[in-house]
Amino acid sequence: MGARTLLLRLPAWFRFTVITLAVFVCGVIASRPATGDDGVPPSGDVIAAANAVDAFVAPSATHDPKINLPPDFARHMGRDPKTVTAPDGTLRVVDASGGCSGPAGDTEWDFSVGCRAHDLGYDLLRYAEDKGHPLGQNARKALDDRLTADLHTQCRLNPRGAEQSCHAVAETYAMGLKFNSWRQRWGPPGHEPVVAWAFGSAVVAFLCLMAAAPQTAASSPSSRSSGRRFGPNRLRRLTRRGDRTTDANSRKPVVEDRTALVAEDRYSTFLRLFSLVLLVLGETIATLAHLRGVGTPWLWALQAVPLFFFAGGHANLRSWQAHEGGFGCWVSSRTSWLLRPVLAFVLLWVVLFTALNLMDVKVDAYSRLITHPLWFLGVYLLAVAATPAAAWLHEHFRRATPFVLMLVTLCVEVARTSTDWKTGGYVNLIVGALLMQQIGFFYADGTLQKISRRVLAALGAITVPALVFFSDYPRSMMVLGVAQVCLALLARGRVTTWLEGRSWHVVNFARRAPMTVYLAYLTGVGALVGLLGLTQAPIWLVFGLVPLILLFHRFERRLVRFPKLAHESHRTRLATAMGVVFGTLGVLGFVVSGFLGDGTLVLLPVDPLQNVIHLLLGWYLIHTARTGSCDTRLPWLLTALACVPPMLALEPTPPVVVLHAVAIGLAVLGAIPRSRPRTPAATALVATPSPDDLVAAAATATSAPR
Repeated sequence: MGARTLLLRLPAWFRFTVITLAVFVCGVIASRPATGDDGVPPSGDVIAAANAVDAFVAPSATHDPKINLPPDFARHMGRDPKTVTAPDGTLRVVDASGGCSGPAGDTEWDFSVGCRAHDLGYDLLRYAEDKGHPLGQNARKALDDRLTADLHTQCRLNPRGAEQSCHAVAETYAMGLKFNSWRQRWGPPGHEPVVAWAFGSAVVAFLCLMAAAPQTAASSPSSRSSGRRFGPNRLRRLTRRGDRTTDANSRKPVVEDRTALVAEDRYSTFLRLFSLVLLVLGETIATLAHLRGVGTPWLWALQAVPLFFFAGGHANLRSWQAHEGGFGCWVSSRTSWLLRPVLAFVLLWVVLFTALNLMDVKVDAYSRLITHPLWFLGVYLLAVAATPAAAWLHEHFRRATPFVLMLVTLCVEVARTSTDWKTGGYVNLIVGALLMQQIGFFYADGTLQKISRRVLAALGAITVPALVFFSDYPRSMMVLGVAQVCLALLARGRVTTWLEGRSWHVVNFARRAPMTVYLAYLTGVGALVGLLGLTQAPIWLVFGLVPLILLFHRFERRLVRFPKLAHESHRTRLATAMGVVFGTLGVLGFVVSGFLGDGTLVLLPVDPLQNVIHLLLGWYLIHTARTGSCDTRLPWLLTALACVPPMLALEPTPPVVVLHAVAIGLAVLGAIPRSRPRTPAATALVATPSPDDLVAAAATATSAPR
């Protein structure tokens, strides 16, 4: 019995409750800050704050702690400290705005003095953080221990006939206080968006349950009968039908052209995987060098980003030309196979790092090694979504489009360097990816193959030395892109011959299970960083990844059944576009924040729970577009609900509000009933074969005996 079948047999309320609690716990633990002490000794006003904390945790009946407060404390924090006498006779400094934050407030036993003094002590921790020197973990631990002792002392002094109940309530308050301090690693107190966490956890649970639920036919009746597994045998039968296609002049099967297509597609696949290997190695070396404080001026040799998007442009254009449907069906089929294993990969590591976080193991460096190379996936999703428009431009303005993109890159770079435009680098990264994809279109239509080898060799010989003079980004990437394309075209013949042997099986395995290969690579990297002492990850984590690699490979190679869509509606296109946007935000969000802590993605504050919501929502919307269920109301209502948690933060930034408010508005429009769409869609079956699958089946068919 599979895990999905077992999950569906459980009651709906039980499934929802278990998943919500699990997500809530993982989100709370994963959001713990990286550290609570920067290791810098206090100085200036911070020393006065430290002395005031010492006076707070050791009160007496003769010493007024107010005299130990920093001179500008009241003005800086907006507090009005007053000295009062506690029930035990000691002098305390409190603020009238403070109090117990538990469910019963100050309670009937009157915990107000201790809680207000504790709140003012927390303000001292925030004050020291604002001054640039947090006091460290011991200061917060001492303040928490002082409040715990004050609560139990109050129970003995004012039992009100229920001393045991009072001690139970005091201990409950103390446990909640210590858990919150543990979650924040005993650093400066921060806001706890409990409502946002709870709402977000419920949304994740809803999305998981909807994705796991069996799909009801939202398309035509024929879709249910055509939802078959698109296996190799069926591919081979369809290809043999295509082999009967004859040339108009010779009246013979066009086997030679099909064989050439197979070889060329193999080389394009090799280019994508080879550039990915170089890219991941470069990102790993750069991260390790940064952790060790070593410079890497030679690292540009491993920057294969231009080559990756060049080869990706070839594959995207071929796939788009072979597709019979519109934007929504093609983009959803093109991106669903990518987001599904990425989502599973991210969830796997979130759970693993949650367990390590519980043990206070410092694995920040390992987290960065895992998430940082994923940035190219987010940019690639945008490139895939732009392929239909880019293909139209290639057809109508094939020569002007690359020059316009190159001009835009230079203009953005000038604006970035002259006006201190911090986000200009991200814009150039996207525009540069689109430029290299556009050049890949010329390789797909055979234009670049017409260039002589002498010209390619001359260009390569010129561009490699030019990297010395054009060392600044993005000029170096543009020159490097030309050099890489020239070298790729020069090596095409020999590499294609090499791929005809057994080496193709290795390339084909990596093509079909890229995230499994990446997980195996991370196992080796984990062992390496452990030997170098760059992380405190336990050795059992590395060995524990070995069986997970086998399970993940089984998950990744499993084909998913999808029905044939009779129509492509406006909702299909809207769900696909929003799915790509949220999927990109989720992937890039993890690149910024890692699996621990938080960060800022351009202008959007992100954290692990929000990244999971974005990534899961993106995959879910693309899933609904793929199955045709986006024509119902429920997916759009869930989309609107999923956009609420980021807006429940204490002070959401304007970009966060605008982004999610627009998404909610589009989701509401998508939920409005409309007439039946009439736009014909693609007849994509289960696990729609890519051009690689089709040409591979063609090769098998042509090699079979007649």
